[in-house]
Amino acid sequence: MGHKKVFISKQLSVIFVLIVVLIITIASLAFFGWTYSKRVSPVEELAGRLMPVRQPTWIATVYGNEQVRVSQPRAVFAANHEIFLADTNNHRILMFDYNGKLVRKFGDDGEQKLVFPYGMAVVEDEVFISDLGLNKVAVFDSKGKFLRFFPVKLSRPVNVVYKDEKLYFADIGTHQIVITDRSGQEIGRIGRPGQKEPGGLSYPNGIAVSSDGRVIVADTNNGRVQVFDQQGRFLEELLGDSAQGKKAFAAPTGLATDKEGNVYVSDPLAKTISIVNRQGQLVSTLQQVGLPQDNDSLSLPTGISIDANQRLYVADYGASRLVIYNLK
Repeated sequence: MGHKKVFISKQLSVIFVLIVVLIITIASLAFFGWTYSKRVSPVEELAGRLMPVRQPTWIATVYGNEQVRVSQPRAVFAANHEIFLADTNNHRILMFDYNGKLVRKFGDDGEQKLVFPYGMAVVEDEVFISDLGLNKVAVFDSKGKFLRFFPVKLSRPVNVVYKDEKLYFADIGTHQIVITDRSGQEIGRIGRPGQKEPGGLSYPNGIAVSSDGRVIVADTNNGRVQVFDQQGRFLEELLGDSAQGKKAFAAPTGLATDKEGNVYVSDPLAKTISIVNRQGQLVSTLQQVGLPQDNDSLSLPTGISIDANQRLYVADYGASRLVIYNLK
């Protein structure tokens, strides 16, 4: 009889262990299923809800100085306390220090002149400039000396982003994102000409690459932002306020991400910067320039950049200026 009780006890123990294993397995599958479908874990989603995005606060507006004035800038890149601005209508690049003081200009004289600098990325000591007028990517050093044309086959390059030894070019001639290595060797392409279908692109402009390698694309003429993996597979569309049946974007142009994974979208037709969280929800919009009593707002915000100090830089094409905000 005692042996029978021990046997039953062992059976119950085995059944208990199997039930625990089954519960853990189901919980794990649910967790990873949630993470795959949402692109974010339940813990991160809860943190996102409990810690909403702070509204950016204005720091400064930069117009240049008495001798050098900004005119219709298209792009901005900020890193290592240096700010590079594509002063497009003046066919040059302006470099400012962290306080907005002009340090130098280049591209409007010298060995190679720029025509229509549209996008820009700084990689170590080299400045990659997508020039829509030249239909080439010009490379300068940070002192303003022309080095070479980047050997990549593009039709009409507009924007460029660098991440993890790769360069990503938005080509409005082919309606694709072209990926190359540092030497200019093509690695792959993202998207195809299209309108309503997932993965279809029409005049894509802005590009951002998240910390987990997702490629975020401002699908400008389709009025949407799409997300792809590194192999070019469509993952999702950032719909913004779609839960209320509203279209979040008019003509998204520039993209940037902060350290929390939020996506900042410049929308010149809407005259706003939209902030979308990791769950794809529109959480805030930015329009104000200066103090509230100044009654000033963004005109045609195009290029945007976020540096390691969590400052947001906006190239305001319509008002011919650079606007700087604090995200902390």
